[in-house]
Amino acid sequence: MPIIPPSPRTSSLPGTATQSLGRRTDAMLRGLLHMVGLFHLLMAVWIALRMGMGLDLMVPLIAVLHALLCLLCLLQQRAGNALRAASLFVGGQLLLLTAAYAYWGLAAQLRLQLVLLLPVLFVAAVLGRRPLWWVTAWLCLLIVVGAWVDASTLMFRPDRLLLAVNDLAICVFATLLAAWLLHHSVTGLRESLQVAREHSRDLARKRDELQLEIQEKERSRDQLVHAMKMENVGRLASGIAHDFNHLLALIQSYIAKARRSQAGELQVALQGADAAVRRATAVSRRLLDFSRLENSRPQLLDVAATITAMVPTLQQVFDARVQCEVDSGQVQCLIHFDPAQLESILLSLAVNAHQAMPEGGHFCLEVVQPSRIDEVVIQVSDSGHGMSEEVRARCLEPFFTTKPVGQGTGLGLAVTASLVEAAGGHIQVESGKDRGTRVSIRLPTRPLAAVPA
Repeated sequence: MPIIPPSPRTSSLPGTATQSLGRRTDAMLRGLLHMVGLFHLLMAVWIALRMGMGLDLMVPLIAVLHALLCLLCLLQQRAGNALRAASLFVGGQLLLLTAAYAYWGLAAQLRLQLVLLLPVLFVAAVLGRRPLWWVTAWLCLLIVVGAWVDASTLMFRPDRLLLAVNDLAICVFATLLAAWLLHHSVTGLRESLQVAREHSRDLARKRDELQLEIQEKERSRDQLVHAMKMENVGRLASGIAHDFNHLLALIQSYIAKARRSQAGELQVALQGADAAVRRATAVSRRLLDFSRLENSRPQLLDVAATITAMVPTLQQVFDARVQCEVDSGQVQCLIHFDPAQLESILLSLAVNAHQAMPEGGHFCLEVVQPSRIDEVVIQVSDSGHGMSEEVRARCLEPFFTTKPVGQGTGLGLAVTASLVEAAGGHIQVESGKDRGTRVSIRLPTRPLAAVPA
């Protein structure tokens, strides 16, 4: 049942003073007015057909007045004055009921009393508690008047007087009961509506708070991502500084060789230094790419040709006490990798191998294609002092190092593993105490037909 609080709602449109009882309550009132007006007209027609020439003129007069009242209330409601229409309906119905009860008495209204009184009580309940009880009191008074009319018509005969009193008591009790039920029903509905509105406001407030929390979490997440990016920049910068030390050592080695060499050998040494500088530039580009949030520049590489081209650089890492062996195996396959990153990885592994063999040894870099033709294995091994099982298990962790403070960052193998995994491959480290170390890098291959012309 659509019930609204007693206080009417006024339209918020500028220049209007319309009053509404609520969308659904207005619709209910509109339907009620149509039904009441139509009912009285139909009842008048039915009574006229039944009674013919003996029809009392008050019947069609009261029916027409009921219909006109409903029509006037409908016009008021259509004009936007639903509150005025409801008040007009209650007042007009009370006047017409007063005339009917005073003219015909109570007994003539008993069969239609529910239809006559209930609409008035219901609309009064919608208007509020006070209008409801004022209307109830008026209706009780009308019932008393109707009972008096009945008794006076029968000359106050004792048997008829008792019947009139009985009708009076029943009608008054029924009217009070109906008003009491309507009052508590409407009050309960109003309270429920108020609670629902409060819950709606609470939900709206909680929704706003949740949106603020979500926005705050998004800002916190963005800040966390930014902090992680800055941390990774620091890590990558440390790794690049580590690689730069290797490249600078190469450049110093080439320069020292150039000083001791003849004219022809001088050109070779300077070419090696130039190549090392280019690799240093590529390494610095890694940091710039990361800080600019740019991706790496992977491309299709002939793995055998790339590793063969690195032989001079790798030989400069080791002194005469270390035997450096590079075997490309003439493997015919392509990998999708950044060439500068691949060179940096192999150079870092070579430097680690050199540091693991302070008294000399054997270094081997070879390319192997296993039975699976969709992958290639780059193996880097040395005959150094190796690693214990505990160290080997943690060697790929970022910032884990066994070197003294200031001599290592613990990022070489961690960055290598990250780059290899990003390319779809994986890395495996095998080592034992005083048994050397072997690092196997497995990378997916691409068909040779993919080589650009």
